[in-house]
Amino acid sequence: MLLCGTPLVRGAVAVEFDRQPPPLRREMPRWAPPAPPFSEVLPPATVAQARPTPPKPAAAVRAVQIAQAQTAPAPSTLPQASTPKWDSVTIKPSTPGDGAGRASRGGGRGRGIPMSPPGELFVNCMSVWELINHYVSTGPEPLLNDSGGPFEKLRIRGGPDWIYSDLYTIDAKSSDPAVAGSADPNSPAARRMLNGPMLQTLLENRFQLKTRREVEQTAMFSLIVANSGFKLQPMEQGGCIPHEPGTPLRVANMFPPGQKPLCITHTGWEGPNWTIDAAGQGLANLAGALGGIVTDRPVLDKTGIKGLFSFHLVFAHDQNAPGRFPPGLPSPFLPSDVSAAPTLPTVLEQQLGLTLVPDTGPREYIVIDSVARPLEN
Repeated sequence: MLLCGTPLVRGAVAVEFDRQPPPLRREMPRWAPPAPPFSEVLPPATVAQARPTPPKPAAAVRAVQIAQAQTAPAPSTLPQASTPKWDSVTIKPSTPGDGAGRASRGGGRGRGIPMSPPGELFVNCMSVWELINHYVSTGPEPLLNDSGGPFEKLRIRGGPDWIYSDLYTIDAKSSDPAVAGSADPNSPAARRMLNGPMLQTLLENRFQLKTRREVEQTAMFSLIVANSGFKLQPMEQGGCIPHEPGTPLRVANMFPPGQKPLCITHTGWEGPNWTIDAAGQGLANLAGALGGIVTDRPVLDKTGIKGLFSFHLVFAHDQNAPGRFPPGLPSPFLPSDVSAAPTLPTVLEQQLGLTLVPDTGPREYIVIDSVARPLEN
């Protein structure tokens, strides 16, 4: 679809994350009392507010490749009282033509969340649905068994149509030392706070957003050791270069020929095939890559094998690895002279000594109970 003049896949936010999705878990999350049914809040002052022109369908959408960093430490859970406050928040509806090109400061040059000075969060031409996805993925309390990557349509549910279509530009600033005290705009702790709890607070205050977490049992795969036995050897010490949290991830720098690769997992495609490259990764990261975009369901790591490994996998895009892409996304598996590779089950067993078996498990998701368009300022 075209949003603000830029091809975009719904849910694919133009932000580079430096956090590895957590391994899937069997345990259930803490129970929370249910909230009342959804009701859209429309204060009188917002009823007459003009809506941005709805986005038009795109003829083509650029294929996206997913990179997952392994080395970023999980942020510590902070009590609600410790979340820094915003000094100022400016919110304006985006208009057609905003956001063309890469995300950057000001309208007309990109959509997403570009790098900003310390203590500032700049959102260019994004929907409320995308922003909820962003703070859930970035915050200190990730959803249980949430492995759908940026294309997961079931992560956020409910709400009126406008939270998916209306786009906003937001400029929020804070002088709190926790986020503004560092001279480095790449500070991982500050970025996670700004993009996680502080963004959530902004949406709750200005959009009157109220959500709750729910859990459902869903079909999954379990990654287990095949009858032929596990075939990988642990990576040698120093076999890859740790990714520095907060630094952008570029495909060309991940696995440079003749040089040490980054400690990372990268999922991509070539011709009719999927590719997964990994250096210094645990098997939970492989499960996350498979469940995040390759298969049609989450994947649990039940191998029981510890350690870090490196591998290069090429396997066919077929019914075993259909991919999880939103409706309307043109297939990235274009006609090519490249021959079709063996199937995913064959590659997993022959190269790694692993296999996928059907399973079920709990998955957590967000339900929107109420939300309102903000007053423009």
